[in-house]
Amino acid sequence: MDGVRIKNDFYNNHTNDLKHQIAQLERKTATIPKLENQLHKAKNQNKVLRRESALFPSASCADVSRVEDQKVKTLRNELADLKLKLRQLEDDNKEKDMENDRLIQENRTLKREKLKLINCFKTQMAEKDAIIRELNDEVVDLRGQIRVAIRVRDFERDGSSNFSIISQNEVQLQQTTGQSNTYSFEHVFFPPTAQSGVFGEIKELIMCALHGKNVCLIAYGPTGSGKTFTMRGEDSADSEGVIPRAIRFMLEQSKRDLAMIGWNYKFQASFIEVYNEEVYDLLDGKQKLEVKINGSKTNVVGLKKIEIGNISDVDVILNLADSQRSVASTASNEHSSRSHAIFQIFVDGQNASGEMVQCCLNLVDLAGSERAKETQARGKQFTELTNINQSLSTLKKCIRAQMTKMSHVPYRDSKLTMVLREYLGAGSSKTMFIAHANPRDVAETKRTLEFTSELRSTNLGKAVVQTGQKL
Repeated sequence: MDGVRIKNDFYNNHTNDLKHQIAQLERKTATIPKLENQLHKAKNQNKVLRRESALFPSASCADVSRVEDQKVKTLRNELADLKLKLRQLEDDNKEKDMENDRLIQENRTLKREKLKLINCFKTQMAEKDAIIRELNDEVVDLRGQIRVAIRVRDFERDGSSNFSIISQNEVQLQQTTGQSNTYSFEHVFFPPTAQSGVFGEIKELIMCALHGKNVCLIAYGPTGSGKTFTMRGEDSADSEGVIPRAIRFMLEQSKRDLAMIGWNYKFQASFIEVYNEEVYDLLDGKQKLEVKINGSKTNVVGLKKIEIGNISDVDVILNLADSQRSVASTASNEHSSRSHAIFQIFVDGQNASGEMVQCCLNLVDLAGSERAKETQARGKQFTELTNINQSLSTLKKCIRAQMTKMSHVPYRDSKLTMVLREYLGAGSSKTMFIAHANPRDVAETKRTLEFTSELRSTNLGKAVVQTGQKL
């Protein structure tokens, strides 16, 4: 590319120099008629003087004649010099025209070569993108159709805790009987793992959504275990959760690497909550929504979607949803979520080749399981607790029905599983759980470990690219 710029600069400088010389030539050429006119007048005067000197011979007339002859000679010499210079400039002009033609042709050749290189680069990028998609798919699939990682809250590691982390993939819980159980996961996030570390582990799953696969990431665990912090995070850059990081990642990838190989994406977001077995739109004044199941598809009627063009749009959406979500203070958690929150990113991508993808990324922050005795729930909070536990129980039933290959999966038993059914086996999706454990609560930690460790053996089927076209 530098070579093209250098040749272009040379061509421009050469052209400007030529224009300057042509202008000088034109100015000098303009004097030729004037000199020829002067020469003509001098010749006439010379003739008159010669006739007069013939009639009146005298020394003075001869002197005048010699002077006039000298003027004519001088003018002739100047005219001859100008004509010579004119021919030289014309010759130079022809040479420079030929050089200009050569440079123009060379510039055109360089432009063609540049275009050829760009097209070759784009082709190679597209081929590499196809390989990356395939490899990324294989990596995700190798880690299990339902992947499960676990994030552990900080705990006493002086030997007084029943909980211990054995490796990056295993944790151990000691029973009151003295027996220890070991639980395996795709990844164990050691405390205190940074938010960036969590996102780095699930980033390849988010990439699958840009490749056209439905994706569902679910934060699961008891109340107070840190699920909302993982998914939503806090306002500082270091404390951002999965949701804002996922959007930033998708925007960057779509406008940089994928745009270079002809992809153009549009993103829309929705945010709903399932509260007391009703679905509410957190982006539309908490309007109650109806969930309908038509064949293999689930439709949330009247769902509001907001277009995302940059990360600031996400901040507006999250702040609006935060102001609407149902939370309360309990004996177990000062800021307890009383609903399941589902943030959805609808991906609509089209390639210059005509290829299209239409899929959905679901980022789910489940309400935590609770026990009435421990949270001291009464009245409204007891109703919330009952509905939370019931919906989580239905979620477990649906997962276990998939695991045991049962003919009937009870998705309709809860609004939560109705909304998520396409990502829990009824449709095509790559699904991952991030289990959350608070080792200080041994009973809830045991229940969380037992359920989520079972998830890894659940096969939801291979996820396929969603094109948005009806079959």
